[in-house]
Amino acid sequence: MSAPRTLVLADPHYPRALRNLPQPPPILHVQGRLELLERPGIAVVGTRRHTTYGRDATVSIVLGLVRAGYVIVSGLARGIDSIAHRTALDVGGDTVGVLGTGLDVRYPPEHEDLAELMAERGCLVTEFPPGTPPLKYHFPQRNRLIAGLARAVLVVEAPEKSGALITAHYALDEGKEIFAVPGPIHNESTRGTHRLIQDGAFLVTSAADILDVLGSRAGEPVPLPQAESADAGACKPAHARLHSSASALARRVWTALEVGAVDVEDLAGAVGAAPAALASALLELELAGLVEKLPGPRYVRASAFPG
Repeated sequence: MSAPRTLVLADPHYPRALRNLPQPPPILHVQGRLELLERPGIAVVGTRRHTTYGRDATVSIVLGLVRAGYVIVSGLARGIDSIAHRTALDVGGDTVGVLGTGLDVRYPPEHEDLAELMAERGCLVTEFPPGTPPLKYHFPQRNRLIAGLARAVLVVEAPEKSGALITAHYALDEGKEIFAVPGPIHNESTRGTHRLIQDGAFLVTSAADILDVLGSRAGEPVPLPQAESADAGACKPAHARLHSSASALARRVWTALEVGAVDVEDLAGAVGAAPAALASALLELELAGLVEKLPGPRYVRASAFPG
């Protein structure tokens, strides 16, 4: 794991996106892969009290954005933020976490393992010096950095008073695109996203909607399953569509399904995966045509898996 670094405005490694802010942080504390701060990113934010719908939407859309080469930027908070980070990491993508504390303060404490993983495989950044505790007013302040590092902001679920909406407003001030996922009209967690759509945010139901608006891919796609064209994939048997880039968790899930159809809760216990990570792996296998979803929900193998 790389050692933390301190960047001042004059440092050549200070990210250009933040240098262009109206009031750029004079000092940044960074740990991990600094090059990710210069890559095209999309902020994925939302409520800490997410629904199953919000979790599934986050996993599905993040997978598509990672495939298109985008870095996933978020705030390492509970809920949608952590689901976005973990999904990106689970499938070999890149992610940046913007903290409202010092680099050495893990908050929330249950995300210590996620923060450690991001410091090793992704990047953590904060404007607050080491030892800074999680004070309430720090988090709206850090949201301007989330917006600043991103090319666009996706809000998945957000009530009417939400930090995710603060991030969206910062991005609007910078002339960036805002995307929002619609949801049930009577659900408190989607009132903020619906308000964004009413105010002109793009309604999205998939990563393709975002990519269409942005007009281009971020760069070379991450080599994930089904990277080939749809026509080419159709010519292959299902078991050949998931190659060596398949995540380790997807392979564990496949092994667990050897016994036949398995309830999703039992499956989580069998492979030792959190709900968001399991949803990501199952979607990976579904996209490759290797598993089928049954009522329950339960999952079952659709074909043989390569050895």
